[in-house]
Amino acid sequence: MNRKEIEDVKVELNRVKEQNQELFQTIVEPGLHSKVQEFLDSFEDYFRERGFVIRKKNDKVRVSFDDLHLKAFSDGGRDIFIMRGKEQIASVTVKFIGEGKKGIQSQMDDSLDQLEKEMEKEKSLINDLKNPVFYYTGRDFGHKYETPLSVLDSIFGI
Repeated sequence: MNRKEIEDVKVELNRVKEQNQELFQTIVEPGLHSKVQEFLDSFEDYFRERGFVIRKKNDKVRVSFDDLHLKAFSDGGRDIFIMRGKEQIASVTVKFIGEGKKGIQSQMDDSLDQLEKEMEKEKSLINDLKNPVFYYTGRDFGHKYETPLSVLDSIFGI
């Protein structure tokens, strides 16, 4: 391994990482925001259909029926919280397939083999970023859900 080969791979790796970051910002982030909004809209519809009174403001949806008061809101990112009064009853996160494919952090080992493995992971992430497949999940249930309705049914089962 000569030094030139290693430097060339590092340059290419940085280029691919920058490309992935740009794809994330231009395609994935807007998609995540859209899925959060889709969930809040579905939360509203879910309870409206069941006779709840709805109050909506920014990234918050409040629903009430008699003395039952629920609220769903976003933290401005990809997390959605569902509260009953001051008690959090669920948290839902929007994720996308491939999200866990982060490149290996280059430690002190700048071997060509290590850099090529990291390059392979970054390149495999490109398609996931170009064509993201989103899903809902949460700490409370950990399962992947494709639709907001399936999440709401798993939480409330009304």
